[in-house]
Amino acid sequence: MKTIPCICLLVLLVSCKPSTNKVAIDYKYSDVEQAVDCGAETNALLHEALLSFEDDIMRNYDPENKRRYNAYGKYLFPGLKGAAEYKKLPSEHSKKILEALRSENIIIAGGNHSNLNYAHPAVQCIIEGIEDNGIKKTIKALVESNSMNPALFDTRMRNKGRALDRQRHLAMYVALDGYYQYLANVEFTPTASK
Repeated sequence: MKTIPCICLLVLLVSCKPSTNKVAIDYKYSDVEQAVDCGAETNALLHEALLSFEDDIMRNYDPENKRRYNAYGKYLFPGLKGAAEYKKLPSEHSKKILEALRSENIIIAGGNHSNLNYAHPAVQCIIEGIEDNGIKKTIKALVESNSMNPALFDTRMRNKGRALDRQRHLAMYVALDGYYQYLANVEFTPTASK
């Protein structure tokens, strides 16, 4: 007789467990050293997001040489301004990463000027780690005053292409607020599976 209440309690506990709607992705870049450490829970996803973004911009902005700093140099102004051709830029892998970023609440719907969740601990860690103190201070002040808009940085970051090879927290910020958060506004047509 004691087993029936225990089974009922177990069923109740299992059914009340919050569902985790995490999006599973294949990690293509797991063999590349991680540039940013912002908590074990999201590190692999953020690492994947950064490298997939960089592959996307190299494929679209420097297809012949595939130099990251050239691609950044050509992408930063239209990317941060929100004027890049977001519908054609992302690989299927980046689209899947966008869904994973949404499932982790790093990218959210209905942000003021951005879909990046500045309150997320990983995003706060990225901002705190930005190597350029002037940009970090400005971003923090704008976030605090609820007026952060990545378009405010289009001209200020225009010449940062070479620096983003070394300033990986800043590069991660650009990937999230200058790319993935804009991709969140794009309606992609489903691709036929092979």
